Amino acid sequence: MQVILSLFSHSFDDQGITYFVPDDLQSHIQPGVVVEAPYRDAIEIGVILKVTQDTDHTNLKPIISILEKTPLLHPHQIMTIFWIASEYFCQIHHALNLFFPKNTKEKIQKQKLLLEATKTYEYSPQISKHLNTEQTRVKEEILSSKDTDILLYGVTGSGKTEVYISLIEHYLKQGKQSLILIPEIILTNQISERIEAVFGKDICCIHSAITDATKTKYWRDIFTGEAKVIIGTRSALFYPYNNLGVIIMDEEHDTSYISDTAPRYHTREVAKKLTEWTDTQIILASWTPAIQTMYDGIQGKYKIVNLLEKYTND
Repeated sequence: MQVILSLFSHSFDDQGITYFVPDDLQSHIQPGVVVEAPYRDAIEIGVILKVTQDTDHTNLKPIISILEKTPLLHPHQIMTIFWIASEYFCQIHHALNLFFPKNTKEKIQKQKLLLEATKTYEYSPQISKHLNTEQTRVKEEILSSKDTDILLYGVTGSGKTEVYISLIEHYLKQGKQSLILIPEIILTNQISERIEAVFGKDICCIHSAITDATKTKYWRDIFTGEAKVIIGTRSALFYPYNNLGVIIMDEEHDTSYISDTAPRYHTREVAKKLTEWTDTQIILASWTPAIQTMYDGIQGKYKIVNLLEKYTND
């Protein structure tokens, strides 16, 4: 048996490094498992991305041990890692590191990562604003659509956030997670306050200003499925969702969604791939969509849903 894995710190290309698996470790080998493996004169930590039954071990080094038997990457995340590395011409370990906050990797290496839920998230929606006629139409059009890719073309002040809240409530009733992506921390705080007012404080708000320990806590709570309502900037896309119902990308045209450091990527394109592989609905919302998004909508790649009236509670 052989495995292709990506070390956290090194790789040569967009495919990963091949090792063979000693007989005594084979029963626990599967994609997503974290192992120790030799690299030059050191022992490094990596994640198995692919398993093969090849028996020719010529010139291959063996993996040394298994650090975490529970797979820490879901299949759709592994597919996304390969896609990012190939699509954006980056070494695969750069793509891998998107999916693990720094503190989380440190805990894995020290074998101190607790995978059990540490709290019970409780959501009791207290909706004070009711959808008006136009918002209700938009919600029903989105939920009844056979299309998973939606462009919500909504004028500023039309109450898109109220539609988001209603969609989150819908997916909560199904036991599913909802992710709202926001381009800036300031906007994250504004929307999170509105979401908290409805669903309580048991939401995960992920951005660069929270502590590393909090990122690991959110990573674990999302991994276990306890956390159901998540708001964040682009890094929030890479957390380990296991039952995601919808990704809402607010102000999808904003350039903050583009990463200009390795690995360089566009959040919109990565999100589309994730939803493609998980049959999750994606909603791109903006009054001034990116040219590519509007063009794709006109070409039929997105279902365009219009919300063109200012919000009034009728």
